[in-house]
Amino acid sequence: MTRPTSSQATRLVFALGFLAAMAFALYTNHVWEDYYITYRSSKNLATGHGLVFNQGDRLHTFTSPLGVLLPAVSYLLTGNTSDTGALWIFRVMCGGALGGALALLFGWIRRLDYPLVAAAFLAAFVAFDAKTLDFTINGMETPFMLLFLAYALWAHWTPGPRQWLHLGAAWAGLMWTRPDSFIYIGLVAAGVWLFNDPARTGSDRRRLLLLFVRAGLVTTALYGPWLAWATWYYGTPIPNTIVAKGAQSGGFSAGLRFLENFWKMPWQIWQGKTSAEGAFLPSYYMFPAWPAWTFAVARASATVAALLWLLPRVRFEVRVASLTFFGGAAYLSFVPYFPFPWYFPSTFLFGAVALAGAAGQLWSARHLAARIASGALAGTVLLCGLELTFGAARQARAQQALIETGNRRVIGEWLKANSAPGDSVFMEPLGYIGFFSNLKTYDWPGMSSREMVDAKLIVGTNWGTLIRYLQPTWLVLRPDGEGDLPSLSRDLAASNYQFVREFSRLDDVLHTDVPGRKLLEFDARFRVYRLKSPTRHDLEGMEIASPFPSSVRQISGVTVRLVHAPGTLVLNVPADARIATGQFGFPSDAGEGDRPTDGATFRITWTDGTRRVELFSRDLQPATQPSDRGLQDFHLDLPAPRPGRVARLTFETEPGRTSTKDWTCWRLPQFTR
Repeated sequence: MTRPTSSQATRLVFALGFLAAMAFALYTNHVWEDYYITYRSSKNLATGHGLVFNQGDRLHTFTSPLGVLLPAVSYLLTGNTSDTGALWIFRVMCGGALGGALALLFGWIRRLDYPLVAAAFLAAFVAFDAKTLDFTINGMETPFMLLFLAYALWAHWTPGPRQWLHLGAAWAGLMWTRPDSFIYIGLVAAGVWLFNDPARTGSDRRRLLLLFVRAGLVTTALYGPWLAWATWYYGTPIPNTIVAKGAQSGGFSAGLRFLENFWKMPWQIWQGKTSAEGAFLPSYYMFPAWPAWTFAVARASATVAALLWLLPRVRFEVRVASLTFFGGAAYLSFVPYFPFPWYFPSTFLFGAVALAGAAGQLWSARHLAARIASGALAGTVLLCGLELTFGAARQARAQQALIETGNRRVIGEWLKANSAPGDSVFMEPLGYIGFFSNLKTYDWPGMSSREMVDAKLIVGTNWGTLIRYLQPTWLVLRPDGEGDLPSLSRDLAASNYQFVREFSRLDDVLHTDVPGRKLLEFDARFRVYRLKSPTRHDLEGMEIASPFPSSVRQISGVTVRLVHAPGTLVLNVPADARIATGQFGFPSDAGEGDRPTDGATFRITWTDGTRRVELFSRDLQPATQPSDRGLQDFHLDLPAPRPGRVARLTFETEPGRTSTKDWTCWRLPQFTR
């Protein structure tokens, strides 16, 4: 039997990746929520309405430039007539990208004289990984991320007169794919420089630095025009998706969290305190129930991949891949507020390279015991991965049929049929509902909505408070746990919104036998509410959100504004103000009678649109504490706003367990310098 040539083997590997992706797409037809967030902007661009989510609102509501532009091209190729056709054209592009990534990796590792068995293991391990396949065909930019990561690895180990050009192009492709790619660019470059083997790279460390500078200039030339255009078009090159999610991660505190924990990661992997294991597990693996052995195999794989860079006798390229896996896994574990699964294929790629390279090095030792051990371990890991992929395919197929197409799309289409022009909707799952309703969206955490991002700084992150402040026409909420409206706010449920309809596929889900079924159960039920009475009662110079309209009253000769708790009153701060003084409290009859108030928390916060600072908080119990009766004084030292920013004060009242006699009052502040 004739062994295939190198080029034939590379073409076979490309076909393996492409066909595996297409088979996964045909079986599952899975389309990720976030695809429809991005595709709404893509479709608007293709139809001449601009690269925007809401027509006329220039907000940067996508993260990946390639991820939004290629679907726009796909829709144009259908003659702007078919969303389904555009999706499949994009899937073919993505399948080609995955095949290209595998072909580059296979050719690269073979050129470095690794045995064929190691190269074949690497290609198969990546090609049949559950997340890699899913995020290749479900509308995300992931396969292009993998393609350019593979290109970058190839370029680092391909010395020659055009190496800087290839490396710069690979880096630019990564930045066009996802802005956080600089993390992987930096980790790989740092590893190459730190562990440099001149026999492999053809350079010493000084020349490597010069190479990186030249490549960086190419990256700037290729990616810079996008940044310039985005700044001109949107007013900022930073996607609103990053702004919205970044606020949840904690900003500076996330960096401290990383520094405090990254060095502990090898021990924390086994305790389940990191997301490193997620690189080797299906999406949302934390939803039960996947077999217990999957976590043991994943944690063992992650631990080995994360520690190989510490072993001096391990080959140079394996140490680089291991260091990159360690750094990427630490970043995903301790910086984002949640380990979103579409980030894992990047770390998985480096983990796979590290494990395949280590197995290949053992195989090349030509000791029978080493070959048996490396072959057995590689085969076990590959078979476990295949088992997970078959289970994930069944899960994705059921999720698409029951949850995405069978419920969330139905909700979006129902809202479109039952809404009026100018209506808006609040929800967390933005993709299907936002796209198929075509309504103005106030999504959590605000990826499509500058109003949501601003509101989180003005009134905080409590959903009930946000709903009251934003006053959306429709609410789409999960009814389980704390997500339903009565749990979020009794007042909103009783006074401002009416229940309209429940959309549920829970019975169907409970009769479906797939791994990780709890993920489907989580999204199986939604309740829709409609606004019946306003929550906003604004007056000139004041934004007031409460269950009932505000009024003015005299208390002890002082004019105060009554705002029913829970409620907020928002005022602009004069530019030169440094001190604010005023009064607050309950009307005199609040603590009297058979049913007195059970008190409230009075809180004052300040924001300049970049940060939120609590300046004052006090609980008043006028029914039981005589000192809490009558008006109370506050004196605030105001922070200085950042240049060009307008500061605002939010006066918030939060009731006790009941809403009895919860009319609270504020004397508007006096500002001084």
